[in-house]
Amino acid sequence: MKIWPKRLRKTFRKLNQRPVPIAADAAIAAGFIGEGRLIPLLILDTTERPDIEEFIRIHQYVRAGDVQSQWATIEDGSGDIGLLLIFEKPVALTVLIVFDIAARGVLVDQIIRTKGLYIQAGRTGDRFIHDTERPKVILELPDTGFGRAWEEIFYNSALRQFKRMGLRRSDAKTAASSYIGEWRKFSDLRIKSLPS
Repeated sequence: MKIWPKRLRKTFRKLNQRPVPIAADAAIAAGFIGEGRLIPLLILDTTERPDIEEFIRIHQYVRAGDVQSQWATIEDGSGDIGLLLIFEKPVALTVLIVFDIAARGVLVDQIIRTKGLYIQAGRTGDRFIHDTERPKVILELPDTGFGRAWEEIFYNSALRQFKRMGLRRSDAKTAASSYIGEWRKFSDLRIKSLPS
C-alpha cells in the first residue's frame, strides 16, 4: 500500500491488518452537523472485528476521541484506494477500509470534500434505512494532501469507465469531466437547519 503523506512524498508502509469490508453505504445530512452537507456513512461488516463494534458502542458514552487518518493507494494492481484510521481513545484500534474506485469513487470524493465520515457496525445485508438509530461515530478527516492526487485518480477512473462503454478518447474526456462536475453540483447541496 502506498501511503500519501502530507507533502505527497511517496513512501511505503506494510500493514498486517486486513481491510474491513464495507457492507453498505449511505449519506446523512443535518443542518447542525457539517454545515448541512451530505456526509457519507459506511456500514462496516464487523463480523470478524468485534473490537470496532465495541468501539462504536462505547463511543456513545464517552467524550470524543482522537483519530488519525491517512489515504493510500493499494498496490495490488486493482487501483483501489485505502483509508487508514488509527484511534487512540476511547479504545486504541486501527481500521483499514478499501474502496473500489469504479464502484465507490463518488463516496471517496464526498469523504475527501466534506472532510467527514460516519462509521457504523453491521453485517452484510444491513442498510441504514433499516435502523437509523443504530450507534454510529462521526469522524473529522482533515486534508492530508491526498486531495490533489485524488483529482487525477477520480478523473482517470471516470475516463476509463467511459472508454469501456465505447466512447472515443476525446468524447470520454468530455464525459468524465461532465460526470464529475454534475456529481459535485449534487453533492454540494446542503440541508438548512430548522429555526429553533
